[in-house]
Amino acid sequence: MKDNRELEKSPVTLQQETAYESLLAGLDKKFMIYKIDAEGLILEANTRFLEKSGWTPKRVLGKPFRVMFPDTREGKANAVKIWRRIRAGRPWQGDVEQTAKDGTPYHVMLTAVPVFSNGSLLFTLMLETDRTEERELQRKLEEIAYVDPDTGLMNRHKLSDEAERLIAEDRPFTFVFLSIENFHTLMEPGDQDAEKRILQEFVRSMKIYFRNSLYARIGMNEFAVLTPLGSWFAEGFLSFLDEHPIRSELTGLQIRVSGGIAKYPDDQQSFKHLLSASSMARHRVRMEGGNHIASLPKSEQRAVARRLRIEQKLPKALEDGAIMPVFQPQVDMKTGKVIAAEALVRWEDRDLGAVSPAELIPVAEDCGLIGALGEVMIEAACRQAVYWKDQGIGIRVSCNSSVREFRNGEMTARVRAILARTGCPATLLELEITERFAFEAEAEEAIMHQLKALQEEGVSLALDDFGTGSASFRYMQTVPLSKIKIGEEFIASFPANTKVGKIVDGLVRFGHSLGLTVVAEGVEEEAVWKALEQSGCDAVQGYYTGRPMTATQLTERLQSQQ
Repeated sequence: MKDNRELEKSPVTLQQETAYESLLAGLDKKFMIYKIDAEGLILEANTRFLEKSGWTPKRVLGKPFRVMFPDTREGKANAVKIWRRIRAGRPWQGDVEQTAKDGTPYHVMLTAVPVFSNGSLLFTLMLETDRTEERELQRKLEEIAYVDPDTGLMNRHKLSDEAERLIAEDRPFTFVFLSIENFHTLMEPGDQDAEKRILQEFVRSMKIYFRNSLYARIGMNEFAVLTPLGSWFAEGFLSFLDEHPIRSELTGLQIRVSGGIAKYPDDQQSFKHLLSASSMARHRVRMEGGNHIASLPKSEQRAVARRLRIEQKLPKALEDGAIMPVFQPQVDMKTGKVIAAEALVRWEDRDLGAVSPAELIPVAEDCGLIGALGEVMIEAACRQAVYWKDQGIGIRVSCNSSVREFRNGEMTARVRAILARTGCPATLLELEITERFAFEAEAEEAIMHQLKALQEEGVSLALDDFGTGSASFRYMQTVPLSKIKIGEEFIASFPANTKVGKIVDGLVRFGHSLGLTVVAEGVEEEAVWKALEQSGCDAVQGYYTGRPMTATQLTERLQSQQ
């Protein structure tokens, strides 16, 4: 009968079978192979597969292919996923874990190829390449990259991945930020054995209390826990530590722990802001004496969430030109005329409303967009200065600058490019820097070189909020300043406060002694104007002489004083 059926086969069918057998022979040399039928039962297996899996033909043939997968939720899910794909008549390929007969796990790259005839599934070829060594190497590399070697806990990078995974799965959890406050006083400096013992005991306590949670070491003495339990439970950790104290062998002192809490999704919606909110809460606890775990008030949680929205929207706002300057005039005290204007950043967003510079600038610095923001503002200031010059009004326009804009050494080139692009004379541009900026610039030669290069080209430099920061006679000598602006913290109580009045008088004389123009900021009343006039101040800026206004409004004022 068999011979008769073979005689009945057409030449085409015989040719196809020969080609298939030839292909299978070639695959047999490179892959672990087993074949399953339309019910998912194993029909055949090659030597490579049997050697790796530890099965014998007698034991494996006729078994469902799912026995190749581990008896775990992930293993079962993979088997179901592959089978559904096969039943749909589509190939499947992916990296999966399988289990040998003795339970030993191994990893393969599996390709499942269903074979059909006349619309019916005949069998499926399961082709496997062993990737166990590759996966083990990957695991070791990940351990180096993601595991803290001293405690065996995940590090900050892995914590970020795990938190974002929980967020993607929309699984609520509490983010607990913990720090051992007296860590460095519990041992002699350099006593690594004592340090290791304290860390290990703390980690053990943390794991016992926060069961079924994720743990990470994110700093020398800082840890994080992602737990499905609520704030009330996290706050009880200190009571647990009191009942199971961890003490220094050197001093007998018990460890003191402070912590902060933020919840997903109730408080924050991203890892970065859960970390930020819990860290801020921990910092507040420390400032209030420590040894406590708490969360931020709702109002401050909203502030962190708003900061996130600002950060998310800022790149698009810069791209779309949504961030625009307004201008506040600086008025000469002798003539009463506007002699300069400060460009202040303004952003009106449909969802956020008005975003103040106090909100915007720190966010831009933290997310690396301060350079782009500064460039937008400087270019807008230069274009406006050119417009006024063309109208016969030659006033200087100033912009605030951050030390971070100078850190990469390209600020001078960027400013030159903007001046060339806008056709603005360098003498009409002024950059305002803070005392902290000046203090850092004095210590960094590359920044100082850029400041001097800009000053030599005609760009003037003003020291903003003078007297309120890290004042230093040394940097006043080295930074090429042409103007100082007395901070409004002084001006607000001047002239009512006699001591402040003497300080302001001294600051004006000090500025003049160095040949600098002196401007007072935050002038809101006529009495302050008159007192500054008596002090010999050169110019003022504030609501008394003009609130921040649009370019059009300031243009009208400038035209009226000609």
